[in-house]
Amino acid sequence: MADFGALNALRKTLIENQEIQQTNFRENIYLAVPPAANLPLVVLELEEVWTSMKLDPQHANTRLKLKASILSGVPTGRDSLQMAESIRKAVDGKILSLQEGKRGIVRLSGSVMDTAAANKPRNIHQYYDVLIRG
Repeated sequence: MADFGALNALRKTLIENQEIQQTNFRENIYLAVPPAANLPLVVLELEEVWTSMKLDPQHANTRLKLKASILSGVPTGRDSLQMAESIRKAVDGKILSLQEGKRGIVRLSGSVMDTAAANKPRNIHQYYDVLIRG
């Protein structure tokens, strides 16, 4: 697998986080948009993969760009703002244990927030870089 299990490890980290367990998002963290989507929800996706030919365990040999999309069901989007902050606290700077004994260091690289409108809820997209070593 190109992501070395980073998406599953990130999802597991989010589900096990105490702050996220207290929200209504905990049951709605997915790796793909489900056919019957219950809002609010979080979708984790693999955006990009960069690899290096240098396979030294001391250096990063792969960099992933992951996207966490927080989709709100409320036009004000306050719940999506709070959830985005909870996700950032839970995973930014975290070291993930991945497949094949590799480790991934997660770093927030940017966020994009939709503007809220009366007929369109506010959605937030967070982009994370994962540097893989090992």
